[in-house]
Amino acid sequence: METYKVRVTNLTFKQDFSPPIIVAHEKGSPLFSKGRKARGAIKRMAEEGVNRFIEIIATREDGFCGFAAAEGPLLPGKTWNGEITFDANKCKRPVYSVVAKLTNTNDAFMGIDGSKFLDKRPSKLFPPAFDAGTEKNNEKCTCIRGRACPASPKPRENLGGRGSEGFIHVHRGINGVGDLSQADYDWKNPVAEVVVSKVEGE
Repeated sequence: METYKVRVTNLTFKQDFSPPIIVAHEKGSPLFSKGRKARGAIKRMAEEGVNRFIEIIATREDGFCGFAAAEGPLLPGKTWNGEITFDANKCKRPVYSVVAKLTNTNDAFMGIDGSKFLDKRPSKLFPPAFDAGTEKNNEKCTCIRGRACPASPKPRENLGGRGSEGFIHVHRGINGVGDLSQADYDWKNPVAEVVVSKVEGE
C-alpha cells in the first residue's frame, strides 16, 4: 500500500468548492479528458457537487485503485488536508486526478487530469476551472446550488443539456448574463493550489 498526503487550497474570492476528491488510477483509465465529452460521474459532480458516482468508479472499475474525499465544502481561502492510500499493485504506474465543483456555477469544476505521484518531492499544481460542457451557462439560480442562490428552489435539470457545449474545456467564467454578479463570482485561473506528497516510510 502507498499513502500520500493531499492539500487543496481554494484560491477563489467567492466560489465555494464541493468536497474535493482525489482518485488514483492508471493513465490509460482517465477520470476525465480535456476536449472530450464528460462521463456521467463528472457531469453529476460538475452540476450537482456530488462525489458518490466518482467513488463508485474509483472502487469498482478496472484501472482505478483508490480515492480520498473531503467531508464537506471547501470555502474560499480555506485548505483541505487529507490522505489517499491505494494498492499500487492494482494500478500500473498510477497517476492521480483531483476534481471539485465551483458551486456558484452551472457546471464548472476545478480539475487535475492524470498527474504523476512523485516519490522524492511533493507535486504542486495550480489547476484551472473547467467547464464540463454538460449544462448551458445561463447563470440562473434555478439551475445553481451554491450559496449565491440561497433562496432558490431545488435546481431543476437544465433542459437536459440543451445549449451546452458538449465537451470539457477551460471555463470562461461568470459573465453576468443571469442572476450572479460578475464582480463577486467571476474568477481568474488558477482556482486552486494542490500539493500531493508521499508519506515517509510508505
